[in-house]
Amino acid sequence: MARRQHQLSRAAAVALVLSTISTAATPHDYEWHQRTKRANTVTTASSLSGKTFDYVIVGGGTAGLVLAGRLSENSSATVAVIEAGTDGSAVSEQILAPAQAYFGGIASKTSAYDWHYDTTAQSELNDREIYWPRGKVLGGSSAVNGLYMIRGSEIEHNSWASLYPGSNSTWGFDAIWPYMLKSENWTAPLAANSELAGMTTDASLHGTSGPIHYSYPGFLFANWIPTLANLGVGTRDPAGGENWGAYICTSAIDPTTWTRSYSKTGYLDPAASRSNLVVLTGFQATQITFSGTTATGVKFQAAANSTSSYTVKARQEVILAAGVIGTPQLLQLSGVGDSTLLTSLGISTVVDLPGVGMHLTDHLSGAMTFNTTGVEYTGDEIETNTTYAAAQLALWKAGDSSSLYNSPNDAVAYINLTTLFGAADAATLIAEIKANQSTLVQAYSTNSYIQAGYNATYEAEVRDIYPSEVGQAEILMSNTGTYGAYPNTKTIQIQAAIQHPLSRGSVKINSTSAFDPPVIDAGYLTHPADIQILRQAFKYARTISQTAPLSSILTELSPGSAVSTDAEWETWIRGVVSTEYHPAGTASMLPQSIGGVVDTALRVHGTSRLRVVDSSIVPVGLSAHMTAPLYGIAENSYNIIINSEKNSTTVSNDPSGSSSAAAASSTTTAKSPAGRLQFDSVVSVLAGAVTLAALLL
Repeated sequence: MARRQHQLSRAAAVALVLSTISTAATPHDYEWHQRTKRANTVTTASSLSGKTFDYVIVGGGTAGLVLAGRLSENSSATVAVIEAGTDGSAVSEQILAPAQAYFGGIASKTSAYDWHYDTTAQSELNDREIYWPRGKVLGGSSAVNGLYMIRGSEIEHNSWASLYPGSNSTWGFDAIWPYMLKSENWTAPLAANSELAGMTTDASLHGTSGPIHYSYPGFLFANWIPTLANLGVGTRDPAGGENWGAYICTSAIDPTTWTRSYSKTGYLDPAASRSNLVVLTGFQATQITFSGTTATGVKFQAAANSTSSYTVKARQEVILAAGVIGTPQLLQLSGVGDSTLLTSLGISTVVDLPGVGMHLTDHLSGAMTFNTTGVEYTGDEIETNTTYAAAQLALWKAGDSSSLYNSPNDAVAYINLTTLFGAADAATLIAEIKANQSTLVQAYSTNSYIQAGYNATYEAEVRDIYPSEVGQAEILMSNTGTYGAYPNTKTIQIQAAIQHPLSRGSVKINSTSAFDPPVIDAGYLTHPADIQILRQAFKYARTISQTAPLSSILTELSPGSAVSTDAEWETWIRGVVSTEYHPAGTASMLPQSIGGVVDTALRVHGTSRLRVVDSSIVPVGLSAHMTAPLYGIAENSYNIIINSEKNSTTVSNDPSGSSSAAAASSTTTAKSPAGRLQFDSVVSVLAGAVTLAALLL
């Protein structure tokens, strides 16, 4: 506590404190931020129709733009991207302001920048349909998400690699971590605020020259780490493979401009002058074309009622980066999937691959709400007072770091099973999970291949992850308000989310049109262990709220004292939880013999010249927010792709991603020894060049 005394201007335990080390930031060049439409972004079908490119990428989202930027570094390789959404220029302000995603961003059920997905009625959630926002714009969900940049653990990545014999050299933690660093441009927190919040950071665990900025929000929850410490939960820099414990996490923010850093600004915009890269927006891929089982191109059109359909051909490869929903949908529409499903819709089977759309997982999340005492600002003011919101937005445009639009959430804790249950009860739960394995695997699917895959991932998670220090629950502190749900209060929420659900769902088409959403059955809480883990996570969240120093300023509003028994908690959970926006697994990297969709080189089983690079390949749960892992996955995938060209016989693990042919012909972009993109201005780690604020909670 002593280290914070000099920062307090009054005796109250909570206040908004601005660092006195630096002055206000330079105002934004706001017109520059508005200029998001680039020379290689087009909206006319003729730019692609009837033409042949070396690589055709379906989806201009997080992973798709990583690949577009990297593959087009080779000036002799031509690259086309097909993106259903727009370039985002009309909503650049909503994209770039860091906390706008929390204060009514562009991902909503009525927005043109969202896919408007809903799950089926979930039987274990009181038959509720759950809305799944996904970005429909260049940058995909990296343009609309909450900016958390949290990577998975070494244990989880090694468990993933264990599922595919021989894959440790390409997908184990030691293999993937250099590519995480390759994507990262980390800026350390201001020293005074790091001390204020009790943070631990380690520069050796971060990349500092990558395309995506990792920095820290303008507001820090200074009492978060001390509160968890009083419960015996330690802190660390989570970037090096030990991501458990409590910490203030990095966010995807460019600290020189206080703007969102996402795949478009990081990977596409620096490639604006490349004539070998064409990005088509406003058109949706409708089918992969095949010659036998070899992918030859992609059909696309503007809308369901359009009378014109177009085709672009791929000389080298078609790469699907359409996401956890779009990728299995397009595969199935193209004849790659469960032949029984395809035949029922009159689709000719190209490859009978029953794993397409299966093995779906998602983090299920909910929130407890608290009134606060002595807290000067929360997000409620932004959400309920338009005048105040406009003033805060004006501050952000002026480059003022004190704006609440610079305050995405940042305080997290990953809590393991033993801490949630106690050692004896955790061991009992694991024994029950193992005893129920055969029954629940058979209940998921009647297909023997799918059963084998579920059995393998189930066994790996229970063996490697459940008994370990890896977080089974993520606990988050949220200061972004409750949209007027509690008038005349300044609310804080503590959220809880399961990280390794054993429940499995599916994505399946029920139409031959790409413009009809597929059937998304998340399968939430269909494994009985999941509700027990969530219950204990929320109990732990309550314990956090009742522990000093947070306990002095929080009063629980919801669920309140009416919820205390296990049965009451479980009833409440079923009525309130929703997605944490981290689905994965629908094109799992598993052997074909156990229901897998792609091999370790991302190639779709049974096909040639067709790969998948997005979160759908991830076969096990990660205690992470998926954007940060996905950047590393995409960088690694790029390396695999260029090293599996005809002139290469082995897959290198060099993070520079250079093969002899690519290196010889790459003339458009200078590369550092680590193979990172170079920029006109490179952000250095600044000790005192930005003003940070600390919300003492």
